[in-house]
Amino acid sequence: MITLLGRAISYLSIVGVISALMALINVVLQFSWFALLIVILTNLMVFLILKQEKQTNKVDIENIENKPAEETDELESKVQERTLELNIALQELEEANKELQEKNTLDELTGLYNRRFYDQKIQAEFRRSRRNLTPLSLVVIDIDHFKKVNDNYGHLAGDECLVTVSACIKRCLRRSADISCRYGGEEFCLILPETDSKGALVFAEELRESIETCQFSYNNIAIKLTISCGISTYLQQKNVKPEHLFAVADQALYKAKANGRNQITQQDFEKFSDH
Repeated sequence: MITLLGRAISYLSIVGVISALMALINVVLQFSWFALLIVILTNLMVFLILKQEKQTNKVDIENIENKPAEETDELESKVQERTLELNIALQELEEANKELQEKNTLDELTGLYNRRFYDQKIQAEFRRSRRNLTPLSLVVIDIDHFKKVNDNYGHLAGDECLVTVSACIKRCLRRSADISCRYGGEEFCLILPETDSKGALVFAEELRESIETCQFSYNNIAIKLTISCGISTYLQQKNVKPEHLFAVADQALYKAKANGRNQITQQDFEKFSDH
């Protein structure tokens, strides 16, 4: 409103000045040089007034153009701020989901994967082995005379025994693709992708020796630890399912324990009996 009023006053001033000068020209018309001077001065004044008006309009236009730009910058700043907050929230949610997933798949005592994770992983690795035509071995491990450890030294000693065996398993597993799980109680399972029966036997023997030579004690009492292992290997045999891998390895483990423990036994699917 103020800008429009200023423009009206400027226009009226120009009209007034021109009218007054025209009247003055009529009075002094006989002096042509004086009239010419008046005309020149009048044109000069009009030019200056119009120039000033143009500058004023330019400033007004810039103000009008800058105002939306400032508002746009403020909006973009708010959007960036909200986007940053959203990214932080998503990152925190991802970390929380990862932590929850670890709690759902890790055994709290030993730090190995739990039975739930084993059931999922053996299915996935079995399908991959069948698809890629690669061997898949499973090692089932049982701590020898574990019940005596609990009975003679207490369940806390048994827990320490489980932790010690788990630590040995972790040290022996060198490939990221190999998976170690606590199946339940004192029983463990090792999923070894792209590993044939010979490779699985070498690894199991290394683990058995590592645990046999391990110095384990509880309340300054030395406790002898040994393990027995059963091994099965899938080589795309017909009519074999993921659960058969465990069943065959478990039968091999039973034979190892029956033959005196602290040893490793392998069994083929041809000799497998589900009875």
